[in-house]
Amino acid sequence: MKILVLGSINIDYNYSVGHITTPKETQASTAMEMFPGGKGMNQALALARAGMDVQLAAMIGPDGAETLELIRQAGVDTSLVRTVDDRTGHAIIQVDEVGQNAILLFAGANHMIDEAYVDEVLAGYEEGDILVLQNEISCLGYILERAYEKNMYIVFNPSPFTRDLPQLDLHKVSMFCLNEVEGRALTSYVQPGDILIQLEQQYPDSEFLFTLGAQGAFYKKKGEQYYQPSVSVPVVDATAAGDIFEGYFLASHLKGKDPVESMKYASYAAAYSIMHPGAAYFSAPTKEQVKAFIEGLKDCGRM
Repeated sequence: MKILVLGSINIDYNYSVGHITTPKETQASTAMEMFPGGKGMNQALALARAGMDVQLAAMIGPDGAETLELIRQAGVDTSLVRTVDDRTGHAIIQVDEVGQNAILLFAGANHMIDEAYVDEVLAGYEEGDILVLQNEISCLGYILERAYEKNMYIVFNPSPFTRDLPQLDLHKVSMFCLNEVEGRALTSYVQPGDILIQLEQQYPDSEFLFTLGAQGAFYKKKGEQYYQPSVSVPVVDATAAGDIFEGYFLASHLKGKDPVESMKYASYAAAYSIMHPGAAYFSAPTKEQVKAFIEGLKDCGRM
């Protein structure tokens, strides 16, 4: 079994603000930092730090060379990443005083992915291999079609949600990893329980990992449903916490652990990440750090 993340690489511009800027308001930030980002990069990084061998396929511009080298140094196989004549995708991220964020994306090279590149990438994969996707790249419909033909296990995070997304044949997805925003958009329901019921009715052959931030997470498959509360910690920066949760859940789930154990493991990794500033490159823990974090909570009597 091999794991491929076919996704986005961004350069993240993180701005520290007193509050999320509102319409017509101009606000001065107190700090600005640049990090490697993109949901594809975040997912690949989380899987790698959880101890999995993972390959990332993506497109960057000439301005992304330094970002790509940092991803390599993190243990992700980037041999399929291509440099094209466009700017690397980027994100403008506001992070407020309680660690919540608002994100504006520019796709750039992420939308240069075409059918020829997809065929090149998937040529090295076969039945039973894992494909991890998000909605920050182009050619998604073709990717789903080709991966489904190969009988790959397709994991999809439908973020950012776009109006054309429901037009894709999402029945090809093996597992959805989504939060309440994407859940509401896909189903038109508001309450988590209603969203999960409707998702299963729409996509009866799929699994669902449904994250609710501080309210925890659900896993649902063919009538079975499990809940995992979040780990209560001080929030410094919640950026990419969902991607880290997803990566650690998949790492555990793909090793044969049950959904409850996998969600619990992922919740500790996500809790560790939100206690640290920056996107996933700096906040995503290694499996050794997660183990030490859990032991520390035990020592404090919090488990």
